[in-house]
Amino acid sequence: MNSNRFYEIDLLRLISAVLVVLFHYTFIGSALNLAPLPRTDAFGEYGRYMYVGINFFFIISGFVILLSAKDGEPRQFIVSRFIRLYPAYWFCAFLTASAAVLFNQPAFKVSWSHFFINLTMFQSGFGVPPVDGLYWTLWIELKFYALVLIMIWLRLLRFLPWFCGAVLIASIIGLSTPLAANTEHFFAGFPHWPGYFACGCALYLVKSRGFNWGYGLLLLLSLICCVRQNQVFTELMASWYRVDFKTWVNVSSTLLFFAILSIVSLRKNGLLRDPRFYYLGVLTYPLYLLHEYIGFMMFNAWHKLIPGPILVGGVVVFMLIAAWLVHRWIEKPLQTLLKRKLISKAENVKQSIVST
Repeated sequence: MNSNRFYEIDLLRLISAVLVVLFHYTFIGSALNLAPLPRTDAFGEYGRYMYVGINFFFIISGFVILLSAKDGEPRQFIVSRFIRLYPAYWFCAFLTASAAVLFNQPAFKVSWSHFFINLTMFQSGFGVPPVDGLYWTLWIELKFYALVLIMIWLRLLRFLPWFCGAVLIASIIGLSTPLAANTEHFFAGFPHWPGYFACGCALYLVKSRGFNWGYGLLLLLSLICCVRQNQVFTELMASWYRVDFKTWVNVSSTLLFFAILSIVSLRKNGLLRDPRFYYLGVLTYPLYLLHEYIGFMMFNAWHKLIPGPILVGGVVVFMLIAAWLVHRWIEKPLQTLLKRKLISKAENVKQSIVST
């Protein structure tokens, strides 16, 4: 058992990922006409609220990113983030593009020029369509990582509590302005998502440094931000998809997750800290990267052959198995190789600088 690993976070990660998968499969596919069949209207009444898994992901990212930043070494941070993000991403982007060629469905065409730009993960910055629609969240993650890197480089992490407070206040104010209803700002980040990252950072500060009244204020601001974002997002979803959304469901779900992660942060002995949850956590990233467009293509190709509930359930199971295979045979070996090469190179560069 690795005492430095938060195994309960691994469990929460997979729960978040499965919620996002069900949101896409039971609601978004039909709502965006990307996979109109099979219809899952009965479950979709619940599935439409499972988008909160995205909120959970951003909170978790804010929590765990500080584990990579705590050493205060920019090179180490860059290497750790590169190794964490890119190996699985490259392979899953290739699989999604290959599936688009194999299934040959009009809604999922990918040009090779767009595919290669997607390999940088900066396609949103270049205005290039993503290979898979869910990649918009990765662009937001990258901007958050860039901000943390700047803070490491300038040695500003000691001001992190003040920065979190400023971000939370700015987000709460921004969510009450017309910016919050602007779709372009929604996908660019502010004001919807920075508050969730700051919320995760605040929870990590409590976990690593202990509770005090200053951190208690940060948690209160985090609660206000989470509630306000869900209120605004519920209104946006209702207008986008012309369906009814009950605000209290979204708010209560996010607050429940916040409460669980708060307990994780406040307890000295880990809640649900079971090493076996590691094997759930490693499924999360490949599952997230693989499931959406490939799943939609499968639905479109096979909905006439397989009953709807069996097809949806079977694709979910297939994606979980595929996620494990990607982790076991692609992600883990590439991470090991890149870690050995890049860290060794970084150490050589550091030694050469010191020697001069």
